[in-house]
Amino acid sequence: MRDAAISTVKDHAVALPNLDTIIRGLLYGYVFSLPFTRLLFVERNGFIILAVLLALWCWVNQRHFFTRTPLDLPLLAFIAWVAVTVPFAASPAYSFKEFAKLLQQGLIFYVVVYFFQDGRSRKHLVWLLVGGLLVVSAYGIVQFGHLIGAPLQEGELMLVESVTSGEVWLSTYLVMLIPLSLAVGLCALRPSARVIGLATAGVATLCLLLTYSRAGLLALLCEAAVLAWFMKRRTIVIGMAVSALVVVLGSAALFQSNLTAAVGHKAATGRFIALPGSSTLEIRLAYWKAGMNALADHWIVGVGYGKESLRFEAGNQLERGQVPVKREAHNTFIDLALEVGVPGLVLFVWLLGRILVKAFAAFRRADDPTAKAVALGVGVGVAGLAVRILFDHMLIGTLALQFWVLVALAMVVYTDTFVMESAVDASR
Repeated sequence: MRDAAISTVKDHAVALPNLDTIIRGLLYGYVFSLPFTRLLFVERNGFIILAVLLALWCWVNQRHFFTRTPLDLPLLAFIAWVAVTVPFAASPAYSFKEFAKLLQQGLIFYVVVYFFQDGRSRKHLVWLLVGGLLVVSAYGIVQFGHLIGAPLQEGELMLVESVTSGEVWLSTYLVMLIPLSLAVGLCALRPSARVIGLATAGVATLCLLLTYSRAGLLALLCEAAVLAWFMKRRTIVIGMAVSALVVVLGSAALFQSNLTAAVGHKAATGRFIALPGSSTLEIRLAYWKAGMNALADHWIVGVGYGKESLRFEAGNQLERGQVPVKREAHNTFIDLALEVGVPGLVLFVWLLGRILVKAFAAFRRADDPTAKAVALGVGVGVAGLAVRILFDHMLIGTLALQFWVLVALAMVVYTDTFVMESAVDASR
């Protein structure tokens, strides 16, 4: 009976010899669609199809695809803690829905880790990400050119959002992807690959400046410093210093140009947005202070996982005649502490720290140019992202999925590098 079952499984495996290739091809399309708002249906329906194919893959191969990574302990601990907080949420139904999205992100992480262990497919995914960055950035620059001639009311600034859902989403995406493209340009062996990587990074940097995101600019400068520190080449250090100076001067000129001569608070008005005045930092500090004050009453399990949980909690407090909490602190770390408590924040910081340590360790030990580029680009990108999300709660939705795709690539590189070294040492 058992032999018959095994024979049946083998027959199915023969009948579906290209299932791995099909899943990998679906992942290419899925990842490429993430920045495009109009392709959101691809992300939603693609995930359903992916889940069905993964279930079929597990049945055909009679095993699971989960692979051990250096992030297992902090990642699973964070997911488990979020699950613990769901019953205590201001809206358990909403928090459970957001928790399901967290599980989706974790699943995408492990799927990419397993199906992109091959160096060739991993290289294809890296170039797909760089190509997507070029498309998004180039369209953003073209959009800025079209908006210059548009009717402009006094005190407003053109809003560049490219193919994404907004300038905040766009700036965060660029902060994550620019280091990868730049690392490809610095580490690649072929001159053509270097040119494409560096040119894409340059176009993306210009697009980031046109978003008028001061938080994005600060994150970019921090990334330049981190990259120069880890490369430790005189020419690269000088190049990063010159690039940083050009970015600072260019952004200063852009902010002082006639197109942006307005002052006032940041407020969306149609396709335009008011230029943040000198009080922007004060406004952010006020949000952070309010968030910290609200945290005193919710520091253990928070008000519920999900960006809108604070709104539900505020509504509950109004019904009880209490002073409602602020909707959000515009800071991912404070907002996360409000959502899932200080223990959840500690686990999240542990997770980010582990990602940085392992990515930079892989960069130091890897020999393959693509592996070095991935490790360096993801490590620097995560460091810049940590700065960027100090000013907005943006590690959610498709941005979070994009983040976990990048992290998965870095963890595959780390595993390949250190497993290979262990095999070499064992053979001696």
